[in-house]
Amino acid sequence: MVELLIRKIVIGVLVFSSSQVFGQASAERQAQKSIKKGKWDKAYSQLKEAWGRDSASVNASYLFASYFFVPANPDYQLDSAYRYSQQAIHDFDVTTLKQRERLLRLEIDSLVLLRLQQQIDSAAFIRAKQINTERGYVHFLSNFLTAAVYFDEATTLRDEAAYKEAVNENTYQSFKDFLNRYPQAAQRDEARDKYEELLFAAITSDKQLGSYQKYLIEYPNTAYQREAERNVFEISTASGTVDSYKAFLQGHTGSYFTRRALNILFHLIPSDHAEQLVSDFESDSLRSVIESRRGYIVPFLHGDEFGFMNQTGQEVIKAGKEEINAEYICGNITEDVIVLPTKIVSLNGAIVWDHPVESVEDIGYGFITIQDDSCTRVIHKSGFSVGDECIDEAKVINGKLLAFRKENRWSIWTFSGRMLMPYTWDELTFIRNVVCLKRNNKLILSTVESVSLLANQQPLEMSDSVDEAKPWRHDFVWIRKGNLQGVVNQSLDTLVQPDDQRLAQTYFGSTSTSSEGVRMMDDSGAASVFFQHAVVQEPWTAVKVDQVWHLYDPKSGGVKSPAYDSITFEGPFVIASKQDSISIYFSLNKVMQVKKPVRVAFIPGQDSSSFLLVEQGEKKTIYALDGRKLFTVAYDDVQYAGEGFFRVYKRDKKGIITSSGKLILPLSYDAIGSVNNGIVSLLTAMKFGLYDCVKKKLIKPQYEKNLTVYNKTALTAYKKGLYGFIGWKNEPLSKIEFEEIRFWNDSSALVRKNNAWMVYEISTGKILLDRVQNYRLIRDTQNEKLAIVQQDHKYGVIHNVLGTIIPLSFSDIINVGSGTEPLYFTEKHVEEASLFVVIYYDSKGKMLRREIYEQDDYENIYCSNK
Repeated sequence: MVELLIRKIVIGVLVFSSSQVFGQASAERQAQKSIKKGKWDKAYSQLKEAWGRDSASVNASYLFASYFFVPANPDYQLDSAYRYSQQAIHDFDVTTLKQRERLLRLEIDSLVLLRLQQQIDSAAFIRAKQINTERGYVHFLSNFLTAAVYFDEATTLRDEAAYKEAVNENTYQSFKDFLNRYPQAAQRDEARDKYEELLFAAITSDKQLGSYQKYLIEYPNTAYQREAERNVFEISTASGTVDSYKAFLQGHTGSYFTRRALNILFHLIPSDHAEQLVSDFESDSLRSVIESRRGYIVPFLHGDEFGFMNQTGQEVIKAGKEEINAEYICGNITEDVIVLPTKIVSLNGAIVWDHPVESVEDIGYGFITIQDDSCTRVIHKSGFSVGDECIDEAKVINGKLLAFRKENRWSIWTFSGRMLMPYTWDELTFIRNVVCLKRNNKLILSTVESVSLLANQQPLEMSDSVDEAKPWRHDFVWIRKGNLQGVVNQSLDTLVQPDDQRLAQTYFGSTSTSSEGVRMMDDSGAASVFFQHAVVQEPWTAVKVDQVWHLYDPKSGGVKSPAYDSITFEGPFVIASKQDSISIYFSLNKVMQVKKPVRVAFIPGQDSSSFLLVEQGEKKTIYALDGRKLFTVAYDDVQYAGEGFFRVYKRDKKGIITSSGKLILPLSYDAIGSVNNGIVSLLTAMKFGLYDCVKKKLIKPQYEKNLTVYNKTALTAYKKGLYGFIGWKNEPLSKIEFEEIRFWNDSSALVRKNNAWMVYEISTGKILLDRVQNYRLIRDTQNEKLAIVQQDHKYGVIHNVLGTIIPLSFSDIINVGSGTEPLYFTEKHVEEASLFVVIYYDSKGKMLRREIYEQDDYENIYCSNK
C-alpha cells in the first residue's frame, strides 16, 4: 500500500518531467527516456555522463532525484533522492537570471523543485511509519531536514516507538536511556515511574538492609524513598530492642517513620526514662502523652456532651455528642486509651481508632487488640495497625515481637508490622528469648534474635526437633526428646547434653539421675562423678558413696565431711549420724558433736531468724543460726515468739524468756501471742491482758477481748460489750462506753456511740466532730486518714492531720479521682428548682469546674457505684 502510494507520486513527477524536457537533445533527455522505459542501468550511465559535463546542472540533479525516487528502480533510495533534490534546489539558488530563463523554458523553477522535495519527504515519512521503529523515525528526522510538516508527528511516533522498545526490554537502564534521549516525550512521566520502580527493584532485589540504605544514599527524593525508608525502619528495628529503635532514630532523623519509631520506643522503655526520651528526640507529641499518663482523667458533662478532664481540671478530651461507657462514669481512668462508642482516643485527646469497636484488650508494650462485629485487629496505641486485618488471637513475644493466630495457625511479626513468619505453625510459645514452634507434632526451638533476622533475609537458626521444652533455672530451657533430657541456654547452646536421664533443678545447677547413679551438674554443664544417691537442700548437698554419706561441695566437686551412716536436714542445719553420736553442722567450719541419745529440732522464726533445739534428757539447749549457744533450760517446750523472745511451756502453762534464757514473764498463762513491737497478748481463764517485753509493763488478764495499743500512752479495752481507753497502769482514760473505736490520729480517735461516729480527743475527752452518720475512707495508711463524712445529711471531706478539706455542706460527695490524688465530685441539690449544682474540687479543696444539671442529665453523670 505504501509502495503504491509512492509509485503514484513518482509517476506524476515523471509525466511532468517528460513534458518539460522530452524535446531536449541532450544526455539528460536520453536519461529521461531510459527512466521512463525502466532501463535503469542505461539511465544511470546517461545521468552520470550528464553529471560529468556539468555537476552543477539543475536539470541533472533533478533527474538524479527522480531516478532514485522510482520504487521500481533496483537502486530506489529515498535518501539519495532527497540529497539530489536538495542539490537541485541549492544549484537553482545560485543560477543566473539567464540560466533561470532557460530552465523556465524547460518549465523547471523553484516551485517544481520544492514540489519534488515535498513528495520525497512525504514518501520518506511513509517509509518511517511503515518501519515504525525509533531508529526509523530518528533517521527520518535526522536526514530529511526539510520535512517540517511531519516533524511533530514523526517526533511523537519516534517517542512512542522508543517507549515501546523500553517497555519490551523492561529494565531501569532502558527507561533511563529513553528519558535521557527524549526528556520532553509525552511518556516521560510514565517512563520515569517505570525507571524508578525497576531501579528500586534492581538495587533492593536481595531485600537486605544494606541495599535499602544504599538506595536512599544514591537515589534520594524519588517516588520510592518512603518505601525504602519503610524497609530500613522495619528491618533495622526487627529485633524489637530499645537499642535498635534508638539507633534508627539517631541515624534517620528525617525519615517519614521517625515518629512511628518514637511511639513504639516510648512504650518499650520504663516510664521513668520517658522524659529523657522526649528530651533526646525533641518530641512535643510524646511530651503531651507523658503529661497525660502522670495521673488520671475523669468524665464531665457539659450540656448534653461528654468530655474528659485531668486531675488539674484541664480538658484533655473535648466534649462531644457521644455517649461514654458506664465504667468511665466513676472516673480515676488511668488506661492509655479511652474506648468511646465510635472511636478510641488516647489520654491526650489524639484519635487512635476512628471506628466503632465492641471490646479492647491491652496485650502490652503499647499494643491493643480491638474487636468489632466482624473482626479482631491489632493496633498500636499511637494509632497504626499491625499485621492482617482479621486475626483470632495476638500476644507479645518477650517484649520484642508479635505473634498472631488465624485459622488455628500462628505467624510472627515485628512491632513495626513486618511479617517474619507466615501462618504455618500449629502452636507458638516462648521461654523468654527462646521461641518454641510446633508443626505436625514436631517442636523446634529458635531465638527471638534469629527470627528477627529473617527481616534481613538471614536463614533461621533453629534446633533439631524435640518433644518437649519448659523453663529451667536462670532462664535456661529444659528439653526432652524421647527419653533423652538436656538443658540449653537462651542462645540454644547445649549446657547439659541430652541423655537418658532424669534432671532436677537445684540451687547449684541440676542433678542427673540415671541407671548409673546421680551426678551433680553446674550451670555450664560440667558434671561430677556418679554417686549412689544424693539429697539436696540449699545450701547443703549430701551424697552417698559406698553405702556411707558425705557432705559434698558441688562448686569444688569434692566431699567436705567424714563418712556418716546418715545425713538429714533440719531447716538450714545438717544432722549427720554415726554410731553413738551425731554431728550438727551450722556451716562447714562450725560443727558440733553430741552424744546419743539426743533429739534435734528446727525452730523456725517469724522473721528471718532460725534456731536449733538440742534436747538431752530434760535439758533443752537453743542455738542460733551461726552456732552460738543462746541458753539451756529445762522446760517442756520452747518456741520462738519473735523479736528475740521465746515462749516456754511447762505443764500447760506458758511464760516468756529472753534470748539469754532469762525469765521475764512467769509461766502462769494459758496462751501467749507473738511479740509485735515489743508487745505481746496474754490469756488466762478466757481473760486478756498485755505485756510490754521491753519496758516490762504488765496489764494482767481481765478484759474480754485483746487489748490493743492506740498510741504511746493509751490502749483500747473491751468490757461488757463496750470499748474505752486505758493507760499502761490500767487506769481509765475514758469511760468504757463506745460501741467501736478506730484509729484517726495520735491524739484523737474515731469512736461510735449510739450508732453515730465522733472524732474524740483522748486526752481531754472533747468531741471534735459529732453526729457523723457514716464515713468512707479515701486514704487509710498508718499515718494518714482521709475520709468523706456524712453529718446530718450533709457531706464533707476531713483529714486526720489537715482537718477539713471540703466543708460539710453538700448533698453528696464522691471521689472520682484516686486514693493518693483525690478529685471530688460534689453536689448540692436545689429541690425547689429540681436542679443539681455539681462542683469538682481537687485534692486540696480548690474548685476546678462547675456545672448545673436537671434530673436526667445529673443521672447520666452521677457515679452510683461509690
